[in-house]
Amino acid sequence: MTTHMPQKRAILYIASIYSLLLLGWLALILLPNAFAALWGSFSLLPIFATLLTRLITKDKSPWYLKPNFRKNWETYLFAAFAPGVAIFLGGLLYFTLFPQDLDLTTRNLVAQYEQFGAPENLLMTPATVILVGIAFIFISPLILPVHLFALGEEIGWRGYLLPNLLKLTSPRKATLLHGLLWGLAHTPLIYFGFNYGSDYWGAPWSGILMMTLVCIILGTWLAYVTIRSQSILPAVIFHGAGNVIGELPVLVSFLSVSPLLGPNPTGIVGMSGLILGAIFVFTKLSGNIEKG
Repeated sequence: MTTHMPQKRAILYIASIYSLLLLGWLALILLPNAFAALWGSFSLLPIFATLLTRLITKDKSPWYLKPNFRKNWETYLFAAFAPGVAIFLGGLLYFTLFPQDLDLTTRNLVAQYEQFGAPENLLMTPATVILVGIAFIFISPLILPVHLFALGEEIGWRGYLLPNLLKLTSPRKATLLHGLLWGLAHTPLIYFGFNYGSDYWGAPWSGILMMTLVCIILGTWLAYVTIRSQSILPAVIFHGAGNVIGELPVLVSFLSVSPLLGPNPTGIVGMSGLILGAIFVFTKLSGNIEKG
């Protein structure tokens, strides 16, 4: 099979989504208050880029939305609970290294959820924090709205770009390349303070580099479950569950260290569990996404 068309589609997808992000970036420079609009549309841009590329190249390939559950139920279970375990372990390591940053009064949790009935005075213990973390491992795959938000990114990055890259190179190279490109696509968000804020060493460039690393690591997990199942649905579950439990560490933190370290899995210590898991699944990457 010639590599011309997959290469053309991959380049066109990247050009399309980066152009949309660049337009959003320029719009934010002129209209700083429009950040919420860019953040809200971020998961939709991969869909637009995919639709545009398909239209221009007359692409009829599958969307990888077929569940394929019967033969891949173990992959679904892995996608549902592996991110929770990895992120929990990363958070545990972070608070072990920086115990002074553990906020047992959970002021951030109260501030974020008091409108939903959270008590104003909530005092926890380290054991309680661990129990809540374990509970979130099981709860996180069930938060459907978060998974729907993740669906847009998965349609473009794992459902379209990755399959085309897999037709051009090996699974490992395709995985690393698509993760790198996915990470760089977050640049406008990080530049304007998403995930890391603006008060940290080397901001915003160190945050952009860290988010790129985060996406390479997460992209390895997501590519693995996508290739194994021939579907993006396990990746959607993994992505959504990771987003849910990934916000838990910050709710019990004074945020007194550095977002580049943690406690969330967007810091190097907070993502330590994800890094170890990514190394493991990377060694298991083989095969390819079937041609539709």
